[in-house]
Amino acid sequence: MTTEHRRNPEEIQRFTANELAQHWVLMITLTVLALTGLALFAYGTWIGKVLMAIEGGMEARGAIHRFFAVVLMLLTAWHFFYVVFTERGHRQLMEMLPHASDFRGFVALLGYYLGRTAEPPPFGRFTPMQKLQYWGAGLGSLMMIGTGLILWFHTQAMAVLPKWLFDVTTIVHGYEGLILFILLFGWHLYIVHFSPGNFPMQRTFLSGRISRQRLWQEHRLEYLELFGDRRPTPLPGQREEESP
Repeated sequence: MTTEHRRNPEEIQRFTANELAQHWVLMITLTVLALTGLALFAYGTWIGKVLMAIEGGMEARGAIHRFFAVVLMLLTAWHFFYVVFTERGHRQLMEMLPHASDFRGFVALLGYYLGRTAEPPPFGRFTPMQKLQYWGAGLGSLMMIGTGLILWFHTQAMAVLPKWLFDVTTIVHGYEGLILFILLFGWHLYIVHFSPGNFPMQRTFLSGRISRQRLWQEHRLEYLELFGDRRPTPLPGQREEESP
């Protein structure tokens, strides 16, 4: 058990300042890229016109989009070096690797999020849903970077790529951005903040800390590794027999 766990027995540090910073940069970057991309993707519709006006017109929109595209590339490099060359980051990456048991856990977790079961199944550090979001956002970002570079340097790309491939790249970049937008503001927002037990907001993304009670409920296997079978203190107003 680490010093942090002994110092505050009711709350532990789940994510470091480095990891929180990466999350915040990713959240802001993908949000801006999604909104500036949607302005062009939906150009001619009312939502596209509103976004284009807010973003300062076509030229300003393009400048903002390209700036945050560079930020996304730098963040990708930052995260790559973190998970490959630091002990903490590499351990996090290993915990994120998918396993065959994750499929069964995914189905059971969906039942919990939909309110069909009273408590989630036992998981380790990351749930199957968290793993899916991580790899989906990561691979999606790499695809956005690759296709975005082709569109950014379209003159050079057209000199070496066939026209049909350039057209496919345009379509993929637009729809991949739309998928990431839905993933962020629909699925991820619900799971993290609006799902049972999290509403109205889970604060771990602000402080990096999580209560022992929540760790016991959502990451039971990790809790057992850290604290053994000693159950956490029930939350205020919750009887001992009601704690999961």
